[in-house]
Amino acid sequence: MRSLMLPAALLSLTLAACSQTAAPTGTPSARDYAARPELQDPDSQAILARYGNDPGLLATLREAYGETPRILTLPAAPTISGQDLSSDRLAYVKRTGWGTVGNYNGQYAAYNGTSLPYPGLDWTRDGCSAPDGLGLGYREDFRPACNVHDFAYRNLKVYQRTDANRKTSDEAFHTNMKAICNAKSWYKQPACYSAAYAYYQAVRIGGSDSF
Repeated sequence: MRSLMLPAALLSLTLAACSQTAAPTGTPSARDYAARPELQDPDSQAILARYGNDPGLLATLREAYGETPRILTLPAAPTISGQDLSSDRLAYVKRTGWGTVGNYNGQYAAYNGTSLPYPGLDWTRDGCSAPDGLGLGYREDFRPACNVHDFAYRNLKVYQRTDANRKTSDEAFHTNMKAICNAKSWYKQPACYSAAYAYYQAVRIGGSDSF
């Protein structure tokens, strides 16, 4: 069979075309998200207008839409050694204040109003405050996460008041709110995630006075 020889210039163009890959699609902007049907409620529109192309908000919305993996890992907390009251109490505070809503609820039910499992723990809580009027419809949804956050703040400011502990408490708060959002229908999750970010930003910016 007669072989076919491509001219050198044509061969180079052919190889170049074969080696090209499709350009990656651009990351959605706040304007793109604001046009999506799941985010047409007044709360979501106000949050998108307030934070615009804030990288944290955009990352949160990418999680909500499944465009990136959802990050629901809570911070690591120290183990309770059973050897020293002060260190064990601090470890307990972190494990409870940085843990899941379910774990906190169990501890609260067992120990609120007692001196157990350690003396000097503050179990008081006052629910959620909506950040500058944003996300008003989510105060009750997020109340369980706010309760955990209250426990972390009110005890860590007594037993180990550091900026790092406040930041970790806020990150656990954000994760617990996202876990609450995940229990909603897929259509309601993006709006819930945007509200969770607004609540998270509120404690990051204005929470130092309470810690």
